[in-house]
Formats: sequence, C-alpha cells, structure tokens
Amino acid sequence: MVVSLCPKDWFLHPAVSVFFSCFGPSTIRMNYLVHTLILLAAAELTRAGHVKVRCKEEQITAKAGEDDIIQCRFYSRNKAGSVAFVWKKEDAAGIIYNYTMSHSSLEEQEPSYRDRVEVFDNEIPKGNVSLRLKNVTLSDSGIYKLSVATRSQTTETQVLLSIRALGTQPVIHSPSDELGLLVLVCESSGWYPAPRVTWENGLGENLTSYSHTQLTNCKGGSVCVKSTLEMDNWPTGNYTCTMWDQELDEGVSSTFTLIHRVPLGTVIGATGASVCAFILIVAVCWSWW
Repeated sequence: MVVSLCPKDWFLHPAVSVFFSCFGPSTIRMNYLVHTLILLAAAELTRAGHVKVRCKEEQITAKAGEDDIIQCRFYSRNKAGSVAFVWKKEDAAGIIYNYTMSHSSLEEQEPSYRDRVEVFDNEIPKGNVSLRLKNVTLSDSGIYKLSVATRSQTTETQVLLSIRALGTQPVIHSPSDELGLLVLVCESSGWYPAPRVTWENGLGENLTSYSHTQLTNCKGGSVCVKSTLEMDNWPTGNYTCTMWDQELDEGVSSTFTLIHRVPLGTVIGATGASVCAFILIVAVCWSWW
C-alpha cells in the first residue's frame, strides 16, 4: 500500500492535483512533477501581466531651440488603463511627467518643464510612452529615467540626452594695427560645445594655421568664440571664417572682402611729393616768361 505524502489541498492550482494520484517513491516521477510546477508558475506570471519597456535609442543628441522626442514603448498583457508610467530626470527635484489611472498627474512636476513636455495620449493604449520635449535648452541635457508599472510589476529604463547649440552668425572685422599689419577677427557666441574654426581664402586655400582661437564662457553655459587671422602680404580678395559642429554636421560662416588700404604715411608722402613737383614745374615755367 502506497500512502500519499502530499495532500491535494496543499496546492492551489487544479492542474497539479492530477499528479498526486501517482506520486510515489519514484525519482523520475518526482523530477517530472517539479518541472511541471515550474512551467505552471511561469504561465501564471505571464498571465499576471509581465511588462517590458524599450526605448529606440539609449543616447540621443538634439539641437538647442528645437523639439525632441524620447521614443519608448511598453509591452504588457494588461489593459492600458491598468498601466502607469513616470518620467524623471536624474538631477531634477520634481518629476518630468506622471501618467496614472488613464490621465496625467502633474502636481509635482519640475517647474522648468511646465508647458514644455507632453506624451501621446491617443497612443498610450498601443504601448507608446514616448516623451516630447519642446524648445530644448542646454540645461535639458542629462539622464532621463522611465518607470512603467502594472498591478504586479514595475520596470525601468533610462536614456541619455545631450543638447548641442549652434552659435550666432560670425561677424568679421579688421581692427587697426599700429604696426601696419592687417588682422581679421571672427567672433560668434552661443556655442556648445566649442566649434571647429577654419579660415580659407577665395581660392579655397586653408589658412587656419595662421590663426589662433580664444574661448570664453557666455550666458546659459554656452561658449563665445573669437578667432584671429594674421598674415603678411595679404592679397586682395575674399576671406571666409567657418565655425562647425561636427556632431550635428552643421555650421555657420561669414566672408570678408579685403580691399588693400594705402597706409596714411604713404598717402601723405605721395601727396607732398606731388605738391613739390607741381611747385617746381610752376617755378620753371614762370622763369621762362
């Protein structure tokens, strides 16, 4: 006579009870039973609403002044109404966006993001939990964390957002030089990070090696750029200063047209010589009379 060691009422799942009628001392039957229990537990977890979250990119580069979307989706068997999610920024005191019980809850929203962020309400039932940032600034750079929760599980992911800024159109001017040297200065502000600066003439020849560039801090964490080009024996023509952001593959440039200026001393000397020659000619002619 074989006595059952495990009463049926120890297990909640009805599918398991069929095994106790044949539960005996056999090791093979025991291993089979344990394996079956593991499969049943996995099936129960799936039915409970296992949730996954994925974002399109782990790192995003955006340009200051434009809108940007951090694209993320969740996958779950649960209905959208039972899913809540919250966006946070690593260095922000408040939340960026909170969505729960089928509506937005923004009482604790970080003030700097007020009226600048939104989600896609109509797309949430389809799993879209993306975040749109409007008119991004350099201060928006950082790590954004997304947490999605169902009744039985919470999962998180994060995205690094890097903001870059293109500066103003360069202005080129030629300050006077006491030594009579010709100098071209190219200035622009509002860059982040610092751009690559190049100079070239109208023939396309690179003159960057004859220049030196200075960087200073500007407002809002941006950089001001000043590049000075100095050369001897400058030919008349066009000189172009270009500032370029290699990551965005964008830049701005300006062209200065050089027209040779005659030094003041040369002008005075030439004028004086002409006056003397005129006086001499008049004196000679007068003596002939």
